[in-house]
Amino acid sequence: MRRLLPALLLLLLGAPAALAQARFSVPEEARMRVVTRALGWTVLRDIEAPADAAETAMILIRAQRPVPAAARRGHLARLLSGLRPFHFATLPGEGQLNLAGLPGTVIEAPAIGAPSGVPVRVRAICLYARDRSWLLVASAPATQWAAMEPELSRVIAGFRPG
Repeated sequence: MRRLLPALLLLLLGAPAALAQARFSVPEEARMRVVTRALGWTVLRDIEAPADAAETAMILIRAQRPVPAAARRGHLARLLSGLRPFHFATLPGEGQLNLAGLPGTVIEAPAIGAPSGVPVRVRAICLYARDRSWLLVASAPATQWAAMEPELSRVIAGFRPG
């Protein structure tokens, strides 16, 4: 079943195969390792999670079309509302950040994992470059967020576009 999780996750994300994998680097940490790169998504998962876990800590990374400055307000919230692995009751406003030399927006919110129904915590970041945008989504079961957040944050902080 553990081998099926990355494939199932990609199906849930609904990623179109037409988008090519863009070059970037992301560090792997003690527990967060790249488990698949397919359909434009790079997926890192908690390699120490039990094989039968309904939800595990993970990071999803995807290169996307560029977002003009005038269209950036609310863009991340719109992306999250359509992201199939998570259901959000409400989303807070977007915060501003700079990561890897790029301006970006960030949202952190509770969600329900789909199809598991398990409460999770999600931190999503959209970085804006001239030729593309980058979506980085870190999540973990709500009960594990405090323990996994430092490692998730280190991986995200180490992201570098190619």
